[in-house]
Amino acid sequence: MMIKPRVKLRDIADYTGNSISTVSAALNGTGRISPEKARQIKQAADELGFKPNLAAQLLKNSEVDILGLVISDDLAKLTGHGVYSELQENFISECRAENIRTQFELNRSGGVPAMFSDGIAKGVIHAGIIHPALLDWLKNHPDYPFVAIEEPWQYCVRTDFISGVYKAVQYLAATGHRSIALFCGPPEYDITIQILEGFKRGCRDFGLEFNPQLLHHHGRAIKLVHNEECAAFVHKVFSGKNRPDAIISTGQGFSSVALYELPRMGFRVPEDVSLIGSCASWEAERLHPGLSSIERNTNQLTTAAIKILKQLTRGIEPEISRLLIPAEMVARKTTAPRF
Repeated sequence: MMIKPRVKLRDIADYTGNSISTVSAALNGTGRISPEKARQIKQAADELGFKPNLAAQLLKNSEVDILGLVISDDLAKLTGHGVYSELQENFISECRAENIRTQFELNRSGGVPAMFSDGIAKGVIHAGIIHPALLDWLKNHPDYPFVAIEEPWQYCVRTDFISGVYKAVQYLAATGHRSIALFCGPPEYDITIQILEGFKRGCRDFGLEFNPQLLHHHGRAIKLVHNEECAAFVHKVFSGKNRPDAIISTGQGFSSVALYELPRMGFRVPEDVSLIGSCASWEAERLHPGLSSIERNTNQLTTAAIKILKQLTRGIEPEISRLLIPAEMVARKTTAPRF
């Protein structure tokens, strides 16, 4: 007796001329699918003899939502990273409080994460770089509920680093600083673009000179190589004639290196040089002395992203599709007046 091959979502998609994600959304009652299209897809599935697998059946019959979190970055950045550590914790905590199940995937390959095609999660919150493969997949599956964190997208929640860095420059200018160096990420990153814009605006508005020689875009290296690049910048800037009296940097890593290297060169923090890093509060507070910082509100980021994603999975168009949450400047022990 011949056993007929099992009908898959791909077969229904080819039969109806829809994408796999549209078929999955119609069969599971998720996403922004019109009732008529959902009816047609379900009818086609019956005609083809489609039998959902156990996981899909449990999902369909469950009253509990399943939302996914995908982080596209290196494994070394997953733990001890200001954004990712807090994001994971907040995502799990908030979903549990609302009786929502969660899926998590670390995408290190740069390809399309498996979560997007396994049909379990009703939608995904994504943090990290949206790589070309995922970008193409999303363009081909416009109905899939997807919310980006800290990356521009149709539905996204981001930190307003322009205002955050602007506040930092304002604070430094008001406390008598006249020359500020900036150590930031690769120029193509959205966060770097924001930081540089806020820095230039602040220098212009508060009468400070923007000196390109005091600007450095670090590479994508991590750990030892990144630390060496941080140290090299410190030595280059403070061995020259145009020495800054303050440094603003992205991440807590540069500040850790600067706190070690500057005293070795005869410069005291904060008496001679003020330091402000863009990082989480727990990262800033674990340094000695406590690091003055530009901080994103990860709680608000997570809450807003989950709210938007839940609306998308229920076919509701969010009132605000692109949300900017202000960053705050927090003064601690690495900044001091120059009066």
